[in-house]
Amino acid sequence: MKPFVSLVAESRVLESHVGGEQVKVDVSDLLADAEQRLGMESGSLVIDREFDVAIADADTPIQVYLARFTATDPPQEQLAEQSGKFIALTEARRLPPTELELLRLAYTTVMDDLSR
Repeated sequence: MKPFVSLVAESRVLESHVGGEQVKVDVSDLLADAEQRLGMESGSLVIDREFDVAIADADTPIQVYLARFTATDPPQEQLAEQSGKFIALTEARRLPPTELELLRLAYTTVMDDLSR
């Protein structure tokens, strides 16, 4: 499993499972790697176990997990140092269809969690 993989234009969502406890594998190494790459402290990210999506990317299937920040304020400066940024949902309209579908699934998961 490798985090931060770019998707090819022809990628598509193969299957998605949202709700309930979907993630049953240990992803602690992925979270630790993501935190390190983003210059964040250990424990800054937690996995959302209700989100599990498989992407068909060329000939390679990719498993996509959703991580959340443990802090209330997003780490904008740390992400900027890694050429990352937060965007408004309206800006996401320019994303490729597969990334829009991932965003929709993530948004649904987060909003469902907030409504409980």
